[in-house]
Amino acid sequence: MMSGYLTLTWSVKADSIPTYAANKENPGSLPVLVSLEHVEKDLHLTSLQRSIIGGLRNDYRAAAMKMGEAQCRASSDAAELQRKLDRLGATYNERVIALLNSCQRRRLREIERQVLGGTMLTAPSEQQLLGMNEEQKKKIAALAHDSNKKAAAINLKANQGKLNYHRQIIALRKNRLQYAAAMLKVLTPNQLEMWKKAQGVKLVF
Repeated sequence: MMSGYLTLTWSVKADSIPTYAANKENPGSLPVLVSLEHVEKDLHLTSLQRSIIGGLRNDYRAAAMKMGEAQCRASSDAAELQRKLDRLGATYNERVIALLNSCQRRRLREIERQVLGGTMLTAPSEQQLLGMNEEQKKKIAALAHDSNKKAAAINLKANQGKLNYHRQIIALRKNRLQYAAAMLKVLTPNQLEMWKKAQGVKLVF
């Protein structure tokens, strides 16, 4: 259900979202996440908010697909594509946040923690919230880097026709879950407990 929110594929199928870039306040795509029916209900979005965010989601998908297709045609540097997608994602995330009131923003952050798990620990505000030391931050950054490399290898195989879309998605999801779990292990028991409480009420699907 959430795979579109969490997965980047360079062939840019449907909801292609960069997930593991370090130091991103919102590692996933908010236009896609907030457009999910159960998230809309949880946030009590107005009809106007739903309409605008739905448009942002569609615009984001189209722009991401265009970037991915251009990269495939030009055989350009994958890292450059990632940087472009990161900038695109950040722009659309900011536009979604600007549409929400303060209560909705707080609740959305809790939902992000539930959905992304340990991947959220790459966000500077999460590191500050938990009082992470420099050594912990370095470990998180290293894990994010390794995860990016593995995801890149998976995507490259898919683009070369060595991996079909279904297996690509499964492999990317496995990679994400593995590293999200590893990131949580960087926390002390007290930090982990604090972070779990910061997830708020469990999102109902």
